[in-house]
Amino acid sequence: MKRILSLIAFVIVSAPVFSQSLSDVEDYYKKKDFAGAKVAIDKYLADPKNADKSESWYYKGRVYNALSYEASTLPADKYTFKNAAYEAFLRNQQLDPKDQRMKLELYKPYLDLYFSFYDLGATFFNSKDFKNALRSFEMAQTVENYMLSKNYTYTEAKLYALDTALVMNAAISAAQAKDEITAVKYYKKLADANVSGDSYLEVYEYLSNYYLENNKAAELNDILNTGRRIYPSVTYWNDMEIKMVGKAGDRAAMLLKYEEMFNKYPNDFFVGYNYSVELFNDMYGKNAKTPTAASRSKLTEVLKKIIPLDKENDALNLMANHLFNISADYATEASMIKGTKPDDIKKKKDLNAASLKVMDEYLVYAIQAEKWYSDQATLKAIQSANYRSLLGNISDIYTAKGDAKKAADYRKKSTLIK
Repeated sequence: MKRILSLIAFVIVSAPVFSQSLSDVEDYYKKKDFAGAKVAIDKYLADPKNADKSESWYYKGRVYNALSYEASTLPADKYTFKNAAYEAFLRNQQLDPKDQRMKLELYKPYLDLYFSFYDLGATFFNSKDFKNALRSFEMAQTVENYMLSKNYTYTEAKLYALDTALVMNAAISAAQAKDEITAVKYYKKLADANVSGDSYLEVYEYLSNYYLENNKAAELNDILNTGRRIYPSVTYWNDMEIKMVGKAGDRAAMLLKYEEMFNKYPNDFFVGYNYSVELFNDMYGKNAKTPTAASRSKLTEVLKKIIPLDKENDALNLMANHLFNISADYATEASMIKGTKPDDIKKKKDLNAASLKVMDEYLVYAIQAEKWYSDQATLKAIQSANYRSLLGNISDIYTAKGDAKKAADYRKKSTLIK
């Protein structure tokens, strides 16, 4: 939308005859003594006989709006002055059936208020005063809606029934101010209009999260469908659909949903990775169940498919931990066999062989993961912790394989990670 210059420099439209008091207001205004003009117009309007004179309210609107532009005026006072100016202009029109003054000015004082409320909202937002930013953006909408209702048109700007950028600013301000109900109102207004483009993705994400947190399954399903239609390449919708099932508390149903979504969206790394984390926790977490051949195989299968999609090292590191645990489980099971019968000896031998085989597979992934860590210029705290753990595990594997030198090298390297 095209910007316009401030309108406060416009000359006040003169009527044929004014009382001395309004003449004083005009004199102050022309000298740009807006503080003096305010005192004069407030005193004039304090007299009940002047309260029904349309020109007095027009003057008040002009004076108060001019004060809102003064460099010394604080942002909160700017809002107050602009709001009072808007109400004064409305009162002027109510009292003047011929609408003389506003008509002569082509109703531009309203356009000025629209733009200045908009700018004031940005000022508040940038200073992180989100509550007042919201109020200012809402007043800009109020003024714009009034102009539209009156069919005012301007060469300087085009007005829109749905001012998407302005509504978005109000929604974001409300969200930042923790005014969830108001944020939803404005985001929903945009979603109902099917707004699109990178800058509006937040609309659908915010509403999705709100509906999930407030157990509004039908609304969530609708917004996810809309989000997928407008942003088909965004994977956020898949995660939310899974969370919707998981929120019901049925873990088995959630895992089935993960499997469904993993098969449906094989290139969605986050679905696959989060699925693998859930499977890993089922086997090795706080409430772990004894791993089975099927559960181990399933996790290995999922991780092998998503490792090529991983832009960092998460899937590789998880695969290494998974294989390390399998190897350790086999070795532990073998060590618990104390019998000397041929079947016992064979079973123990088979378990140790299985452990060594998994160790070799582990090293393939662990060495790749170790290289990724070593190639990074800097590591986050959690990455450094994972790196140390990985190096310690590699050392343990080489110890189990009888390679004391490599075991010592990796153990020493782990002590150098800060």
